[in-house]
Amino acid sequence: MCSKYDCGEPVLSVSDPALIKQILVKEFHVFHNRFNRVIKVIDAKGLVNARDGDWKRIRLIASPAFTSSKLKRMYPLIDECCGDFLAALDRHVSASGRTKVDFKRVTGAYGLDVIARTAFATKCNPYSCDTSDPFVMKAELISGYETPHIWRDILPMILPTFVINNRLWKWLATIGSGGGGGAMDPKFFNNVIKHLISERKESVDKHNDFLQLLIDVEREDNTNTTTTTGADSVATDASEGHHVNEGVDELMAEKRALSGVVEKRLTTDEIVAQCDIFFMAGYETTASTLSYCTYELALNPDIQDRLVAETRAAFNETTGDIDYDTLCRLPLLDAVISETLRKYPPVIEISREASKDVVLSAGSGGPTVMIEKGMMAHIPVYAIHHSPDNYPDPEAFKPDRFLPHNRSQIKPYTYLPFGSGPRNCVAMRFALLESKLALVKMIQQFRFYRVPNTEVPIRFRKRRLLLQAESVVVGVVQR
Repeated sequence: MCSKYDCGEPVLSVSDPALIKQILVKEFHVFHNRFNRVIKVIDAKGLVNARDGDWKRIRLIASPAFTSSKLKRMYPLIDECCGDFLAALDRHVSASGRTKVDFKRVTGAYGLDVIARTAFATKCNPYSCDTSDPFVMKAELISGYETPHIWRDILPMILPTFVINNRLWKWLATIGSGGGGGAMDPKFFNNVIKHLISERKESVDKHNDFLQLLIDVEREDNTNTTTTTGADSVATDASEGHHVNEGVDELMAEKRALSGVVEKRLTTDEIVAQCDIFFMAGYETTASTLSYCTYELALNPDIQDRLVAETRAAFNETTGDIDYDTLCRLPLLDAVISETLRKYPPVIEISREASKDVVLSAGSGGPTVMIEKGMMAHIPVYAIHHSPDNYPDPEAFKPDRFLPHNRSQIKPYTYLPFGSGPRNCVAMRFALLESKLALVKMIQQFRFYRVPNTEVPIRFRKRRLLLQAESVVVGVVQR
């Protein structure tokens, strides 16, 4: 635990697991708000930066979209995207005669296709050499391939609030300089979503996508507030690594956090905002996780062989498919994804803002500190995941850490790729499903291996909110 300053504002950096639990779970009623100067400019109504009662209402309404029962409805759609992805990868490997693949870009196309289909009900063709598709072109603006405009990161941190809340500033920060450097063009996507909402209201047809779920979802009653970890989800994926922090305290904190909400619907603008943030948060992060996973399997062929053996036995011999429940219960597959997310967490740091004065204490003999109202607490996820105190030999890729019989050795609140507590990543199960399905099918068809262009270690891009690699090149060959 240490103190630092962020543009003149005092910030507490917290890495002690007991204090992390206090911030994210036990004292969640004090630390229920996030704050990020950069994202806030373009995410006024999205779930990431929604505050107080608005966050509670939106979270309660959006959570049912990601229960296991809802994901099962989306599963065929994701599976179809996965089929297109494998076909494109096969064409690239066999037709071109090249076996070196930059998986950062290849998996980015898959991530774009899944998000476009499941969130926007839009069929695009991200694998084509034709870049004229407007959806693909706009998505490239948030892919991270362009050099970032440093002023977009720095100015929101030093300018007065009334300036960055001005409409002119918001325009400049998003599309005013041509949309480069990772900026997303909200006008294009917002128009697409509003058009789709209008069509849905006039049509009797139902779609199994995120947008339809947001339009349709309503709470059944005021007491059913544990929608994020509903019974169907717990029964299906209780053996997965993302449950290492869950227990009675977490379930009770969630119930308290989401209680007392009366409003049952989202406005059109709020639906648009959730789709926007789903796109921004889900596209790049899942693509990066898959690319890091293939990279580690290429460097660790023994682990790759074990994973091939486990997953091969899980496919139906008649249909050649794998069903949702089987996919979620493969222990080594889950361990490989979990270890990838430990070593390469999508979000480098978690931030929470104190809504009142509070004393943090790690218990008898532990650190105690007073946080004043308005002060920020930063949880350095990347550093925690790479601390030898938490993970022996942290730079090594060891999925066995997350196998069911070893998981009890992981210290609670030292594994935080999706955050924890009531404000964890609402789309966590969706991200895991999307990644697992692509990986399990890829390794049945292709083998990954190290080539001279494979960078060891990976070089990461600077000045990014997310952990982004410069490139992730590995060799690929048909099995």
